[in-house]
Amino acid sequence: MKTTTLSLMFVISAPVLAQDAGSDMLAGMSALRSQEHAKAEEAFTRAVTLEPQNAKTWYYRGVNRLGQEDLSGALQDFDKAIALEPEDVHSLLRRAEVRARLGAENSATADLLRILTIQPNGPAAEHALLHLGHFAMAKNDLVGAKSCYDRLILIAPQNAFGWCDRGIVLAAMHQDDDAIVDLDRAIELDPTLDQAYVHKAIILFRMDRKQDGCEALHQAHDLGDHSVEEMMVVYCD
Repeated sequence: MKTTTLSLMFVISAPVLAQDAGSDMLAGMSALRSQEHAKAEEAFTRAVTLEPQNAKTWYYRGVNRLGQEDLSGALQDFDKAIALEPEDVHSLLRRAEVRARLGAENSATADLLRILTIQPNGPAAEHALLHLGHFAMAKNDLVGAKSCYDRLILIAPQNAFGWCDRGIVLAAMHQDDDAIVDLDRAIELDPTLDQAYVHKAIILFRMDRKQDGCEALHQAHDLGDHSVEEMMVVYCD
């Protein structure tokens, strides 16, 4: 009888533990959405303790820690999530972000390339290509950056950031006409994309199209980009 009772106890306790972990996850998610990071940390830590083999518990605690600027803690959690689910593109994307912010660009790049191997299309691939393009731009690798944005636009032609960033790269390569086309496409897809107006203005001034350039600057300013005010004084008074 003792053996049977003990066995039943274990059968019952496992679902109860899972249910408790699920409740903690819900509490953590609610606190995370409200940016109550301390409460979220407590809830996710309880969930991690109850379900240490559940990659999602580690992932969401990492996201919360990232929101608290606890980069080393977030990195540890994303490492654990990826160890449990090696092809979780969301954890890989977050870890790449943390690694980049910690200055480990090569490791971040490795994560982003891994995402493209696992998921060549879709939102995660789009984010990966944007980040890879930014890394290339930071190194002044214009050809490499353009290659990333070419691929992004191919798989996601409605991604306004892809068109905008490629327009910026083309402008840096002094392919101004093509750059304007890309920036106009970005604005068509997302009329609130102030950086597209700013970079378009810079090209227009370079092309001696002062009136058009000032109009683009005013559009950026109307969208809330007050960093253009100095340019407006220089070019548009």
